[in-house]
Amino acid sequence: MQLPELFIQRMQTLLQDSAGDYLASFATPPVKALHLNTARMDPQRFLAWQKAHAELLPAEELAGSGIFLTTANGIGHHPLHHAGLIYSQDPAAQLVLAGVALSKDLRILDLCAAPGGKTSQLARAVDGGSGFVVANEPHPARNRILLGNIERMGYRNVCVTKAEPEDLAVLYPESFDLVVVDAPCSGEGMFRKYPESIQEWSMENVQHCAQRQKEILRSAVSCLRPGGRLIYSTCTYAPEEDEEQLQYLLHELCLQPDTVPAIVQDQAMPCAPSAFRCYPHLFPGEGQFMAYLKKPGDTLAAAVSQRKPPLAKCSKQEAAAFTELYGLPADAFPLYSLRGRIIVLPFALPRLSKKGLSCLGVTAAEWDEKKKRYQPHHQFFSAYGMELPQTLDLAPDDPALWQYLCGAELPAPDGFSKGHAATCCMGAALGGVRVAGGRLKNLYPKGLRELS
Repeated sequence: MQLPELFIQRMQTLLQDSAGDYLASFATPPVKALHLNTARMDPQRFLAWQKAHAELLPAEELAGSGIFLTTANGIGHHPLHHAGLIYSQDPAAQLVLAGVALSKDLRILDLCAAPGGKTSQLARAVDGGSGFVVANEPHPARNRILLGNIERMGYRNVCVTKAEPEDLAVLYPESFDLVVVDAPCSGEGMFRKYPESIQEWSMENVQHCAQRQKEILRSAVSCLRPGGRLIYSTCTYAPEEDEEQLQYLLHELCLQPDTVPAIVQDQAMPCAPSAFRCYPHLFPGEGQFMAYLKKPGDTLAAAVSQRKPPLAKCSKQEAAAFTELYGLPADAFPLYSLRGRIIVLPFALPRLSKKGLSCLGVTAAEWDEKKKRYQPHHQFFSAYGMELPQTLDLAPDDPALWQYLCGAELPAPDGFSKGHAATCCMGAALGGVRVAGGRLKNLYPKGLRELS
């Protein structure tokens, strides 16, 4: 692996005596890791299953952190991945939020959210409460990846937006308790994992990223309520993108250092007030910078989560369509109408973006203009499938589960009646089926299916 000479010189200046150990780490393979979706499964149940089936998913928890190191290949094809029970994410990236105090009533903005690893960590914290996560990604392709991951994990309290940070600053001034900025950067910390990115490195790109980061951080601080917290992270070592951005936050945007989680202090290397770095020769993961700050003051913004959503409640006809599709009472769910969709919205935003709204809550049904009726939506099966009157729960190693993931029909269990049902794995819904003629007609989206 040929690293730029200027980059090597900069790392030698940064690391001094340990620079040789850092450079030697490029001879070792990247570390793979995952975290659990604890909103869908109790960790003890996973540990018991994993202990009995280590050959299906080898994993070992790192120092009680909730970060599971693994040697498994093809995690994205594993049934537990399809079920939204696990998320594959670099250990150092997970460490940023490990140990951060989170509660179910928090209003959170993940400003640069794709592909969704940190969003997943945040969303499971507010799932089932009055809080919510606004996960933003302006790039269309990356936004689709983010949306797919949120759907797969079955989160209910998430709004996915596709807006520029400065637009969100106008829409949501001083509205969030926590803002997370995992900023676009020069990616120096990922050179071992993605060697192709080495060719894109230059000081010009470092300076370009640093300028864009300042713009993003201005918007982030504008969105943060007095007394709120900001977590800033990058996967680069460049001081221009790390320490200098921290100084910008402290001295020009007037934030203050905040408490650093104990596990970060134990596992990472301090590099500035309230800021730490991970290096691959010191921590089993790639490079990561993380800083923890807060906005002065303790004046709470208006209680966003208590406001009524700026949406119309679904009509009687829509409520009836929902009940017909799922066999569930419509009045048991907070159902709203949104642009030809019936959505479940268990939280309230003060305002909705007029453009760039990819997902709000959970889509339950979508109007089919050709068939003139509402059709069930995969996101509802994923998020609420276990609440359906009819469910089929399959073990991860059940051949029928793999057949379902490949798009095959399955025989309907005894007692299943005409309508819709959910296919599940270890208590988490994978997707839907239509019950007809003693068969389960597969509704798993074609773009998610495995090759048989």
